[in-house]
This record gives sequence, C-alpha cells and structure tokens, in this order.
Amino acid sequence: MSIVILVLATILFFIFTVLPTIKHRFIYALLAFAVMIGMTSVIVLNDSYEFGMKVETTKTTRPLVSSTTEQLDTLLYQQLGTGSERVYLYKTDVAQKKPQATKTADTTVKYHYTTKTPTVTITEERYVYQNKWSKFFFSILHNDKRLKHRTYDFAINQNWYVLSTKQAQRLKQVFSQNKERIQQATTKLVQERFAKRLQAEPTMSTAKQAALLKELQQEALQQTVADLIKQTLK
Repeated sequence: MSIVILVLATILFFIFTVLPTIKHRFIYALLAFAVMIGMTSVIVLNDSYEFGMKVETTKTTRPLVSSTTEQLDTLLYQQLGTGSERVYLYKTDVAQKKPQATKTADTTVKYHYTTKTPTVTITEERYVYQNKWSKFFFSILHNDKRLKHRTYDFAINQNWYVLSTKQAQRLKQVFSQNKERIQQATTKLVQERFAKRLQAEPTMSTAKQAALLKELQQEALQQTVADLIKQTLK
C-alpha cells in the first residue's frame, strides 16, 4: 500500500502543478508533495532500518551423523577464498547421500563438544511485520521474513574429527592403502588388553568375554585410526 499511496500522490502532485484550472491547486500540490515525502521516508525507513518490523526467532535442532561414509565420525568443512571463511558440510540422516552446506550470508557457524547425542541447532532471526498496519503498508515490498542472522551450532562428541575436504580425501587414500596395517595393529591391541583383563579376572564367563572382546575391538580400532590420523595430518 505504501507504493500505491506514493504513486497516487505523485500523480496528484503532477496534476495540481500542471493543470491551472483547479482551484487552490498550490495547496493541494503541497499536500500531495508532503504525502510523497512522507511515503518515501517510510519506505526508506522500512527497507534500511526495519521500521514497522520486529525480530522473530526460530530454533531447529536435528540429529547429526558423520559427514563421510567411512566409519569415522567427521564434520567436514570446505575453505573459501584465503581459508578464513568456511562452509561446513553436514548430514542429519545416515540415508542422506550428499551432505548439506551451511549458508554464508549473515551466518555464524560454531561447534562445541558434548557427551550427549550429536546434533546441529539452526537458529534464525527474521524480520516480520510488527502488526496488521505494518503488513497493510509494507506487504507490497515483499520483505516479510527477511533474514537478520542465522547461526549453526554443531554439538559433537570428543571422538569426532573436524576436517577439511582435502584432509578427508587424503585420509581416505591413507586408509585404503593401510587396511592390513590397521587390522594388524587393532588385533595386537585387542590381544594385549584382553590378556591383561583375563589375567585380572580369570573366572570371567564366556558371555562376558565375548562382550569384552567386542568392546576392546571398538576401542582398539578407534585408537589405531586416531594414531594414523595424527601421523597423516602432521
């Protein structure tokens, strides 16, 4: 409606200044000019300073799974430009084929460690119409729900790795070339730790031994992979 009023005021101002037969046309022209200035000011204030708008905040939390398909819990990022700016690539479902990329405009990305299930929380602040009058005047500008700021907050576990896409590609090659080495190192660790636990508890039941072996295999594999990652990313 603000644009409509501005256009009408402009037309009336033109009519009152051009047609000499209209009585008191200068007064009407001044009124039309005042409306033009007022509507222009209101539109500028709305567009540049969010006049008539308020901030609405929405928060969405979704589960987070590894960005890569390998058995390695990873949050990937891709460097932009000189490397100071990053786009993070994340997945919220194991069935998701390609990771989603974080936005860059008016966006902050951060991550922290948690002992709970990994999640990504997306908080968005958007400008919405303050009331019905604001909507009546400014809806023609199509600026409802304009983004003010977006924040991605990744909550990951201590065993997760935050890697660049180049680092992830390098690790993929290293893992492929060292499958046998990883298996041998893992087996050795499991045997050593299992022998110590069995020596400390010689009467351990078969079921408990099986559960212990499974637990030790996971721990040993994580340690072997972690050691290999440290060596690769030095």
